[in-house]
Amino acid sequence: MSKRSGPLAPGIAFVTGGARGLGNAIAVSFAKEGARGVVLVDVADEATFQEGKKAVEELGTECLTIHADVTREPDMQRAVSEAVERFSRIDYAANFAGIFGSSDTIADMNLDAWQKTQDVNSTGILIATKYEMRQMMTQSSIDGIEHGRVPQCGSIINCASVNSLQTMSSSAAYTASKHACAGITKVAALEGRAHNIRVNAVSPGFLLTALVKPIEGTDTGRVLWEGFEKRQGRKAVFEEVGDVVVLMSLPRMSLVNGHNLFIDNGFTINEGQF
Repeated sequence: MSKRSGPLAPGIAFVTGGARGLGNAIAVSFAKEGARGVVLVDVADEATFQEGKKAVEELGTECLTIHADVTREPDMQRAVSEAVERFSRIDYAANFAGIFGSSDTIADMNLDAWQKTQDVNSTGILIATKYEMRQMMTQSSIDGIEHGRVPQCGSIINCASVNSLQTMSSSAAYTASKHACAGITKVAALEGRAHNIRVNAVSPGFLLTALVKPIEGTDTGRVLWEGFEKRQGRKAVFEEVGDVVVLMSLPRMSLVNGHNLFIDNGFTINEGQF
């Protein structure tokens, strides 16, 4: 028996929504932990891609950018193929493309806006997971598995939300999509385990992402946001989510499958008390 050494996450990471925000923080966390390569998949413009790529490459990690829409099967099939063509495999996938979508009440719900939210946040998760799993099913185990441990052919982490458990008014579309994400993750975990693939979700708490800045920018929204942060106990930073995703992706987490981990400093157990 010897002490563990070397990079924590030496494989290949594939991150949807990876050019910016939480997705890019995850990509950077993988780079910090020694990933051989990182793939950023996004619908962002070229300037945003280059900024996200630079953040990864500054850490000495090779980075591939792919413009692809998670709601389109041909795009995701192509994205996975391009990643494998460059790096031969995908060891860690993180599906973080998402939108807040409609803030209509149920009584006033615009169904087109509802459907757009489902398309990105739930169907997009399904499509990404589908093609990531198909690739991982063809792979041998990642190197470095300790004696006596099961092979690990891939890990997928999907982005849910505290709204996969709790909710508030005027968030029906988003809440439904995140409940669906949690459900897809559970089914994929059961289907993937026979192939030594783990599928989990994380549910970030309240971070000031581009999705919520328009809400926080109003007087009413600012008061609401301050209440959320108070219930959470403090402000959170993107890197905290990135590091959790890396840790959950490691072969050392080999028995963790089908889990939805809340990254919220106790927000969801606080029952509205500050």
